[in-house]
Amino acid sequence: MQRRFAGILPRFQRVIKSMELPFQNVAIVGVGLIGGSLGLAIKKRLPGTHILGVGRNQDRLEMALQLGAIDDFRAGCDCGLEDQNLIILATPVENILAALPSLGKHLASGAIVTDVGSTKRAICNNAWGLLPHNVEFIGGHPVAGREAVGVENSHADLFVNAPYVICPGPGTASDNVERIRSLVETIGAQPVIMSAEEHDIAMSYVSHLPQILSTALADLSAPEHVAVSGSGFRDMVRLAGSPYSIWESILGTNRENIDKALEDFIERLQTMRSALKDKGLAEEFSRAGKMFRMVNKRR
Repeated sequence: MQRRFAGILPRFQRVIKSMELPFQNVAIVGVGLIGGSLGLAIKKRLPGTHILGVGRNQDRLEMALQLGAIDDFRAGCDCGLEDQNLIILATPVENILAALPSLGKHLASGAIVTDVGSTKRAICNNAWGLLPHNVEFIGGHPVAGREAVGVENSHADLFVNAPYVICPGPGTASDNVERIRSLVETIGAQPVIMSAEEHDIAMSYVSHLPQILSTALADLSAPEHVAVSGSGFRDMVRLAGSPYSIWESILGTNRENIDKALEDFIERLQTMRSALKDKGLAEEFSRAGKMFRMVNKRR
């Protein structure tokens, strides 16, 4: 009797454990820096979750497997997604948009699809229009990253304390949004619910504009200036190291909002230029200092 009970108990414990997981089977399409870090974060905090990596480069997928970011992989196709509860599209924005028209035929009824794209309106609108009605798409964007790319630079704690935007679709079932929110909180991130339009406006000011300004400053500076530069200059041009291949589709899918952010910034620069000639910049420095302290407190 005791031996029989001893055999039943582990099976019962596995069943209970699986019931506690937000998702049992997760597929990550695109296992680079963000996809790999998501895999590591989920495996660290929800070790019972099975993670399938999907991509085109088998060598990169094998590296992700060796690093423990995934449990298995499929290279060169979208097969194997039929058994997945959650599919995370972690490729660049243009690749996500290209994958959506054919993705639905590989998914099971009731599956949830999300993404990590840096712009949301184009991706969400396409997903809500192209994916079958029995599959739910919930947009996502972890606002985290590193200067280095590739799965070899992924980290299980990349998302700790970072905002993670969730963009539900019209009529999205609340329990699915809560499941995504639960996963986000479990990996240490801070979920923020907003519409795709609100997300793209906000990102144009706090992410896309800084990238353009850093690029412009690096492009403006001369070698003789760099020779006498310090940490302030290095901090300002840090983002300029990001390759255009990453930013091309981000800028292209949020062009109108970025143009408005640039317009606002140019207007502010013109105001500051006039103030510099007239009364100085004490007020501007004071307001900027308050914002810096707010950002630093959040950090």
